[in-house]
Amino acid sequence: SWLIEKTTPLGLWAVTGIMIGVGLLMFMLPPVPGVPIYLTLGIVTLATGRETLGIIGCMLYGAAVSLCLKLLACTLQQKAIGEQLSNYVSVRKAVQINSNLIKSMRLILGQRRWFSVDKVAILIGGPDWPTSVLCGLMKLDLFPILLGTTPVIFLILPTMLTGSFTYMSGLTLDDGQLEFPWAGVLATMSAALTAIVQFGSMIVAAYYLEQTASQRTEELDAIPVDVEVKKLEDKEKNLNRCYTEVTQWQLVPWTAKLTLQLSLVCMVACCYMVQLFSSLCFADYQLTYTIDENLDGDWTNLILPLGRVALVLFAASLVLLYFFRVWAKCEAKKLAERSISPEIDDVVVEAHHESMEVDESAMSAEERASYLPPVETSSISTGNDPPVMEYARPAIEVTFSPKADNRK
Repeated sequence: SWLIEKTTPLGLWAVTGIMIGVGLLMFMLPPVPGVPIYLTLGIVTLATGRETLGIIGCMLYGAAVSLCLKLLACTLQQKAIGEQLSNYVSVRKAVQINSNLIKSMRLILGQRRWFSVDKVAILIGGPDWPTSVLCGLMKLDLFPILLGTTPVIFLILPTMLTGSFTYMSGLTLDDGQLEFPWAGVLATMSAALTAIVQFGSMIVAAYYLEQTASQRTEELDAIPVDVEVKKLEDKEKNLNRCYTEVTQWQLVPWTAKLTLQLSLVCMVACCYMVQLFSSLCFADYQLTYTIDENLDGDWTNLILPLGRVALVLFAASLVLLYFFRVWAKCEAKKLAERSISPEIDDVVVEAHHESMEVDESAMSAEERASYLPPVETSSISTGNDPPVMEYARPAIEVTFSPKADNRK
């Protein structure tokens, strides 16, 4: 709203440059989808270029700018972010590069067909930033990805029309009558079409990913495993097991339980306040409103007192959850340091005189007196376990207990 207000007096070309810069900045933020960017372009281009290009011309111009902006953002996300992050093993592990889901995406997005339904559905229905960055992490070719992304125009058009018709629905004539009384209805229809395209492509993408994961197992198995990621995952298995153990509810101390329970209460209360009492939390505000006229010149008036309470509860929930996770990770690390990897179930020490030869002639008299050769004893052998070689050493006691968690 503020951007629309500030750019309306400017020329169309200046506004285009500003929107490309702001749009690229928003596309570089992982949580920001492309829909609000297309929506804003639909409003700004019509507000500034109506006199020059007309209504239809502004809509077509805004759609072209949006498509170019999307393709440019995809290029930067894939090449400048994704491919650079692919050099970090921790990042590849975080996205589960060896999982069947990511391998299925690699099979679909790496196929030679540019406009297959499954490929286009993923590129359009998937979240903007994560999808493009994943393409870079998997080091896919850029050109086929960009071509497969061009059908996003079918999402851009209804989104832009929603913004344009919303702006038109607020325009009035000199006598106070609406200039376009039908624009509100078309804005609603365009918004519905945007939702259909967005969620429909997501459902289709999920369907093809599931089908690929279940029916193309041989092709998935043929994809090489990322060895560095596999080693890191194996190394962290014991730590993850320890984390699961220390967070068993019956083992968690009361202070940690209270922290997690308070976090849950704060988050639930925040969600109910925002969902059930939204009109008491936030002021009514639309894209065509201005901060000076509708918020008395102060944008913070958008948040009502109850809304401030909801935001405080949200922040408190995140902080409490962070403290609980810090405690759990510290306890898991301590347990991991005290325990032995779970893959080792038995400890069998076998020794033979031939492999333990000691040159007693090179030893001093005291060393020969203190040296005791290994002696096979059957008293510490249980069941079918092989004989264990016991070594006598001054002031040292070594005990091997098969299938025991604690070894001394």
